[in-house]
Amino acid sequence: MLLAAFAAAAYLVADSRAPAQAPAASAVSYHGDGLSDAYDGFRAEALTLPTGRGPGTIALRITGPDGPVTDFRQVHTKPMHMYVVRDDLSGYQHLHPEFSAGAWRSSVTISDGGAYRVYAEFVPHERATGADPTVLGVPFVIAGDTTMVPVPAPEAQARSGAYTVRRLDGVADLTSGTQTGMQFQVLTSGQPVTLEPYLGAYAHLSTFEVRTQGLKHLHPLPANITGDAPADGVLSFHAAFAERGDKRMFLQFRAGGTLHEVAFTIFTT
Repeated sequence: MLLAAFAAAAYLVADSRAPAQAPAASAVSYHGDGLSDAYDGFRAEALTLPTGRGPGTIALRITGPDGPVTDFRQVHTKPMHMYVVRDDLSGYQHLHPEFSAGAWRSSVTISDGGAYRVYAEFVPHERATGADPTVLGVPFVIAGDTTMVPVPAPEAQARSGAYTVRRLDGVADLTSGTQTGMQFQVLTSGQPVTLEPYLGAYAHLSTFEVRTQGLKHLHPLPANITGDAPADGVLSFHAAFAERGDKRMFLQFRAGGTLHEVAFTIFTT
């Protein structure tokens, strides 16, 4: 029997390769990865967080250099994106809070105990177009006996309903500290799927460092000059990862009028 506040520590000190080694120093670093409640002049204050299993509410007050912030730039159709994940990298949720009664609020359902973190991602109006968002994070704990989930080993494909998502380079390692590409192809019955827009993009990819839970949220590169859905069902992403080790990635896409989600583990050397 494990106390939820401490149960997941072992999952954060190892990765899928043995023996584990400390990550090498790198010129590439995260900015606003959600591991702090304050960054870039902004701070997240938790007014309401879940305290038990089942339906609950998250309410965060965001303050900036000039006080509480009630509005942000619309990015992918929303002024704020919110993510929830447990510290064993399970229970991922992508939420869309609205500002009400002095806070950014969203309903959430927690299915099991454990140590969780909620991430708030936003772009202030005064920030230059195309600039990276600010990402703040606040932890919370659901006490009680908890069933922890080991981070799965890398696999080349994942399924959601009738859809198969293939990682085109199989289970190849990526390289930390440099820009790198990832491609995923969405198929059904062996044929490419016609992807549909979801929140202003053809996919959303939330990547978490297994050791730290640092978040990097990505969107696919345009497949063509018209911005249409890729004819071959291939989603291409470009990112730089600072840390050596496992990344747990949650890919969301819409097809056949339904939102789907699959997860991959990818190792960076």
